[in-house]
Amino acid sequence: MAYLLKKPTSEEKLQILGKTARFDVCGIPGLFARKSKKLQRFKFIYPAVGKGGCVRLFKVLQTNCCEGNCFYCANRKDRNFVRISFSPDELARLFIQYHRRGLVDGLFLSSAIHGSAIRSQEETFKTLYLVRKKYGYKGYIHYKVLPGSEDSLIEKCASLADRLSINLEAPSPHHLSKLSPTKDFSEQLLAGVEKIFALNRKNPLKAGITTQLVVGAAGESDKEIVTFSHFLYRNYNLWRVYYSGFVPIKDTPLENTPACHPLREVRLYQADFLIRKYGFSPEELPFQKNGNLPREKDPKLAWALSHPEKFPLEINKADYWELLRVPGIGRISARKIIMKRREGKITSLEELKATGCVVKRARNFITLNGKFFPSSENGKDLDQQLFLLEEI
Repeated sequence: MAYLLKKPTSEEKLQILGKTARFDVCGIPGLFARKSKKLQRFKFIYPAVGKGGCVRLFKVLQTNCCEGNCFYCANRKDRNFVRISFSPDELARLFIQYHRRGLVDGLFLSSAIHGSAIRSQEETFKTLYLVRKKYGYKGYIHYKVLPGSEDSLIEKCASLADRLSINLEAPSPHHLSKLSPTKDFSEQLLAGVEKIFALNRKNPLKAGITTQLVVGAAGESDKEIVTFSHFLYRNYNLWRVYYSGFVPIKDTPLENTPACHPLREVRLYQADFLIRKYGFSPEELPFQKNGNLPREKDPKLAWALSHPEKFPLEINKADYWELLRVPGIGRISARKIIMKRREGKITSLEELKATGCVVKRARNFITLNGKFFPSSENGKDLDQQLFLLEEI
């Protein structure tokens, strides 16, 4: 059952369709996301990590009217809630108003499937076209492709967007069957990724292509998720895989399924970063017997503690990739260490700290000119070193 608001205002629509859009992930894990006080009242403005810092995305659905009946989804057909839609002109105009007020830096446009994927994709394309052509907006747009859309329509969307994405939702057909009664993993979802991959290869998008996986609703392990993500990076050149921790929604078949622990989402992002940027393979990651990553420590630290034969590492001799495996040393500090060594050996923890290395994490794993600096302090705060402000 569903019901409609009588002549809702554009702002009323925005509050509803912006709130629902939170389930499409495009930025910082929820545990680290913080809004400024100025933006806290705007439920449709979301922080995302971009070059130079945090950017503010106007994230909204064109409509929440959906033909799908996914077991976890707030917009499922059999759920009782307010159904509402924007016209393309209405949504385009609303976004431009917020952009001109300096409240948002970019647009994230998605939609439920109303009538058919083709019909819904046409509506969002019209919005996209108006934003670009009528209002002359030159900034960032992340555009969500719907499963089942026509190739020609997707290509037109790609010509106007900076990033395309399509949600795969699960790491296998088996897990997808626990989330949706109708979606086809290979013929519909993975085929959609192949389509946008082909478009991106033909005419590279500024911000590439991405996908999203739901975490914690279908009994999947972290190992299954990370292994699948690695497959996607290797075969489809994805810019990012986003991990959306499952949140139970009232009046859905999965309403009594426990929510995904926020730290699980964080550990997946950290493991993902180790694979994409730090030279790790999925097989090297410290999965537990149940296939999940440990929550009590970040995966890089867990790997280091389980490989005492690799440490302590001599800072003045290690290469770039060896340095990256030291807890407390990231990509920026590793480069600075190598640059500083050209001027002479690093002889003190103060010199090492000046490179950006987090010494309290690194000191138990390194030597400087053969000297060891062990400490009983392990740095118990949440490790955010893998969330560098460099990409959306």
